[in-house]
Amino acid sequence: MLSGKRALVTGGGRDFGQAVSVWLAREGVDVDICARQLDSARETQKIIRAEGGRAQAYQCDIADPASLTAFVDQLLQDDRPIDILILSAAQWLEGALESKDDVDVIGTINSGLTGNILLTRALLPSLRLSAGADIMVMVSACGIPQFIGSSAHPAFFAAKQGIGGFCHNIAHHLAAENIRVTGFYPPDFEMCSLDDEPTEQSEQPVLNARSIWETMRFVLRQPRSCHISAIHFQGPCR
Repeated sequence: MLSGKRALVTGGGRDFGQAVSVWLAREGVDVDICARQLDSARETQKIIRAEGGRAQAYQCDIADPASLTAFVDQLLQDDRPIDILILSAAQWLEGALESKDDVDVIGTINSGLTGNILLTRALLPSLRLSAGADIMVMVSACGIPQFIGSSAHPAFFAAKQGIGGFCHNIAHHLAAENIRVTGFYPPDFEMCSLDDEPTEQSEQPVLNARSIWETMRFVLRQPRSCHISAIHFQGPCR
């Protein structure tokens, strides 16, 4: 069902972004990977190609509008439609309001909110060319209104609640164009091996990356008439 589609994964050079890029490729998806460090994106590309998959690596600092514009120009030189856009890049920040300087605060807002909005806007023409596109956004539990159970900095909360509102709004407007938008709201979760299946290994198992991917895959496999706007997970937060 996913084979032959084209996906873009932001933050694809490490952690969950890398894992979901590999898992998409194993489904037969052509994966475009962007990361702030080109070497990181190329490492993910190397893993995918070693398994016989198809991937392209790009450099993009999503917090920097000039970097983002240059990346989009390069990406769209390949005129195939983008079928799946996974927005997973975000700068983590923790601590009290006065504990971080302007650069940290602005970078957190730009990477978690502004950059995602600008990228989505820039890629809409390509997404509209797809027979049925999906935008999937890693929001986090910090994007849930009234949620405070995390050590995240207020700027991180603001970015995540902002991107959650963005998802909700564009999901409504893009549904008529056969573009589905789903926000994912996990608490802290553990990374795992690229070959691990979801398991219950303790009395209080911690959510892991593979379980989130399986949820994403479930959403992607639904009939186009099924629009799932948000997925919430339960679990502890740091």
